Amino acid sequence: MRYTLFSTPILSAFLRFLSKIILKLIRWRVTGVLPEDHKKYVLIVAPHTSNWDFFLFVLTVSVLRLQPSVLIKSTLFIGPLGWFLRYCGAIPVNRSQASSLVDYIAGLYRERDEFVLIITPEGTRSPNPKWKLGFHYVASAAEVPILVVYVDSRTRTIGIEGLMEPSTDVQADLKELKQFFDTKSGLKPNNYAS
Repeated sequence: MRYTLFSTPILSAFLRFLSKIILKLIRWRVTGVLPEDHKKYVLIVAPHTSNWDFFLFVLTVSVLRLQPSVLIKSTLFIGPLGWFLRYCGAIPVNRSQASSLVDYIAGLYRERDEFVLIITPEGTRSPNPKWKLGFHYVASAAEVPILVVYVDSRTRTIGIEGLMEPSTDVQADLKELKQFFDTKSGLKPNNYAS
């Protein structure tokens, strides 16, 4: 077993305890539960509007005892930063190889008994009305559901909405997801495009 920040025995328990305290202090809460009957899924989270989202991500993942992976551009994996990113569950990706990346990630789902990949469909913290569809392609290729998670600064909530099975109509699925996320408010609402 490869340990990460979220699975190292003593450290992860301490991080979980600390995360609960910090969330209480900043008056944020996590609602909903992870699907117990699914060990593999693509977790999408939106609105993604601020660098502070990463801080909330670490706290939430710790509280939920989730051991996720995230895709990060390979150019950042240099020296100690590369080690730390891998320790946090990051997978280096070359953005110029998009089609082979979907196959590679789908292969990881097939190889592992448990695998959760977190993707922000907006692909940026700036307003972006045209979401990237990689999350849908990966879920379809790996034959896993999509777990919908939202950030809502109005209610100070990180919420687990539930699972969605990707259909063959990518645009219909995207429209349904955007209609849901349009009702939420990111940390910097002006950075979200409906």
